[in-house]
Amino acid sequence: MQVKDKKIIVFGLGITGKSVIKALSNLGAKVYIYDDRPYEELKNDVFSISDYNFEIIHEDVDINWDEISLLIKSPGIRLDNQFIELALENNIEVISEIELAYRIYGGDNFISITGTNGKTTVTSLIGHILKSAGKKVKIVGNIGVGLLSEMEKSDADTIYVLELSSFQLASTRDFRSKISVITNISPDHLDWHGNFTEYLNSKLNIMKNMKDTDLLIVNKDDDYLKDLKVKRIDYFSVKGKADAYLENEYLVSPTLRYNKNNMQLVGRHNISNVLAAILVAEELAISQEDIRNALDTFKPIKHRLEFISDINGVKYYNDSKGTNVDSTKVALDSFDKNIILIAGGYDKGVSFDDLFNNPDKIKELILMGQTAKQIQDTAIKYGIENINIVKDMTEAVELAYKNAVKDDIVLLSPACASWDMYKSYEIRGDDFRNLVKSYE
Repeated sequence: MQVKDKKIIVFGLGITGKSVIKALSNLGAKVYIYDDRPYEELKNDVFSISDYNFEIIHEDVDINWDEISLLIKSPGIRLDNQFIELALENNIEVISEIELAYRIYGGDNFISITGTNGKTTVTSLIGHILKSAGKKVKIVGNIGVGLLSEMEKSDADTIYVLELSSFQLASTRDFRSKISVITNISPDHLDWHGNFTEYLNSKLNIMKNMKDTDLLIVNKDDDYLKDLKVKRIDYFSVKGKADAYLENEYLVSPTLRYNKNNMQLVGRHNISNVLAAILVAEELAISQEDIRNALDTFKPIKHRLEFISDINGVKYYNDSKGTNVDSTKVALDSFDKNIILIAGGYDKGVSFDDLFNNPDKIKELILMGQTAKQIQDTAIKYGIENINIVKDMTEAVELAYKNAVKDDIVLLSPACASWDMYKSYEIRGDDFRNLVKSYE
């Protein structure tokens, strides 16, 4: 696809939007920016890309839709947004950055990872394995790096490891990857997608354009992923035999037998993540030695069951990346008992019942944000009585520090997005980390 001299609107000026603007400007497109935030909020973002060619659209009445070729939307913008609907009414195709990148450059160098949980760990681990093996690699996508601008400035033999959200995949049509991974599926972002079926279908868009030579790697233990119909499919499992599976202390695959105790990652969920990465590495003919070395040296991801401190025998863990119920369940399953759980945040329209399958583990519940009352009501149904609602993270950490005793676990794993109180889960996690460190 050629974009030179085409008039393209970029809707949203976050990381993705700026990546698109830079690349399209360099490729000779006529770029128009639309963002419905007040200019005072936009000016720093606009200044950061001032070296590139673009125009800012202040009002949609200024647009001559007959001249517009495409609209590229930032991932978080819903498809029922008024500006998106206006573009569609004017027969403008609305696509995501990853769709545009595929149309310009193709996907033969793409390894794409999606799923409800584990995406960041799998994406980062695959990138680590490939870098350890001497490959040229870019880790991009939902992990916080724009794909298009990286492709525009990289070599033809660079491999792109993409973390893809349901938001990104929802606005794809032709997109495909040489290798695709689906880690797992559980209800999430129902406020955005409207219902679970739409959410699931967005995730499955990762496989809809696969060629017979492409490979799909999925979690055999996930009921939503057991019966997918594609030409080439590999399974990983922690419950039974598969193409890569857990056998006692060992991770077993066609070319590898690896002792899980050599890893720095903790938790059964991370064994699934590692098995998926091993299958990707084997598909790319990475040697046993390089895979082993990479697994030995890979460190846990920030904000994902990240150990922060041991204060007076109390261990503090930052799992701010736990932005949905299933993710927090996984975090809770990583510990045996005496958990002081800090949870709550933006309301995505999901049930919290599954959080309390094993309520005896939770010694105390400290809740904040939009969902605090809803989580409290759910917890009471399951017999949890030691519950406190606080106004912010400062009060949450202060209360946890005051109430915790030796051998307790203080776990920030909100089961919710951060957007009611923080701009991102990273900022939320950093706030927790800094507050904990202040008590050292």
